[in-house]
Amino acid sequence: MKLFAVVIIVFFYLTGTVSYSQWPIIPEGWYQLSNSVNTQLFSVYFWDHQNGWTVGLNGNILNSTNGGTNWQTQVTSTTSNLVDVQFTSAETGYAVGSDGIILKTTNSGNNWNIIPSGNNNDLTSFMFGDTDTGYISGMNETLLKTTNAGLNWQNISFLDSVNYYTIFFINSLTGWVSSEKNNKIIISNDTSHLRLHKTTDGGNTWIHQFNNRKSRSPLLTLQFIDSLTGWFTFGNDIITGSSLYKTNNGGSNWFYQTGIGGDINLDIFFINERRGWAVGYDNMIFNTTNGGNLWNTSHVFNISTAYYSVFFKDSLTGWTVGGKITDSTSGIILKTTTGGILTDFTNISSEIPKDFSLSQNYPNPFNPRTVISYELRITNVAELKVFDVLGNEVAELVNEKQNAGSYSVEFDGSGFASGIYFYSLYIDGSLFETKRMVLLK
Repeated sequence: MKLFAVVIIVFFYLTGTVSYSQWPIIPEGWYQLSNSVNTQLFSVYFWDHQNGWTVGLNGNILNSTNGGTNWQTQVTSTTSNLVDVQFTSAETGYAVGSDGIILKTTNSGNNWNIIPSGNNNDLTSFMFGDTDTGYISGMNETLLKTTNAGLNWQNISFLDSVNYYTIFFINSLTGWVSSEKNNKIIISNDTSHLRLHKTTDGGNTWIHQFNNRKSRSPLLTLQFIDSLTGWFTFGNDIITGSSLYKTNNGGSNWFYQTGIGGDINLDIFFINERRGWAVGYDNMIFNTTNGGNLWNTSHVFNISTAYYSVFFKDSLTGWTVGGKITDSTSGIILKTTTGGILTDFTNISSEIPKDFSLSQNYPNPFNPRTVISYELRITNVAELKVFDVLGNEVAELVNEKQNAGSYSVEFDGSGFASGIYFYSLYIDGSLFETKRMVLLK
């Protein structure tokens, strides 16, 4: 979800007088890629691990060809705010934003051309189901479709709501769109104010799947990883934070997931059914390894920082962009290569587990890094070792006295050959458990 409405939402978020601490403060497990970004950034997308784009205020587009280490400004002929960017190939990409702006490139962003949208309404999100068929959502009853790779866009006749916020398609025919019935910012007790719809015939007909009341701001973001599994989130109020729902049957039923916590989350991204991230205000970055049932946080409180977009290429490598909400000329780009957790070992929970446990590494197979988690019931000397198939110890990841709690450690297999490896957890010198993992290069 890349909402142009974030500009409006900031006003409601910052009511009254607040004081701001040092900016930026980087959440644990992430690092800042550039300290000279001079614009708020609303969307980030990487075609592969090296080539990526991020867009923001006043038509700004930045491009990296080395995984985000360096960024170059790409020239556009618009000053409209850009809120979403995606690519359908390494060369062909699109960006949408305010005032009905649609940009397209066919040479990796060296040139961006304006494509007429047919209206001046603010566009909020877009998604291509294949290289030719794409959809755009927007304000004031704006739903658009193309069947010729963005050369022409036609209106979709579906006027259930006024504003459409996030659109997501898994192929050329099947997709979902989130909306609100009217554009009033005031609190609404209408239990059908926020809505979610599904189509299976390319937007010709829509099925109404979800209702909820509007209690603060819509922020209706959604993502599906296949035809059955998806997530849907919207903002509640400053006390209860965000609401997150999940479906396992294509949206026919949605169930509420507790535990995301914190204030409004502006974007979510799942790499598979279990591994996902959420970002938002107050320097918030969450991650989950069980499909959203439990969320861990890389949060270091800082009220002045907001992350508007998050994108991952695999379970370890991802980027998030945003900025300082009180200064439109202060943007931020962060990256993680550990899935948003600390390298070496990380105590991810101080809750005392009921027993010792050693989890299966994730991802598995892996290349070249993977994360191993374990739990200690009481304070013990913990040793975590890696062995090859011949039983030779090849790495010692942990060897120290640790308090009761849950821990994660990264194993980097860059210097090892492909093959089967074993990792063992020792408690006070005694072998507790051994598990197998596979390195594939």
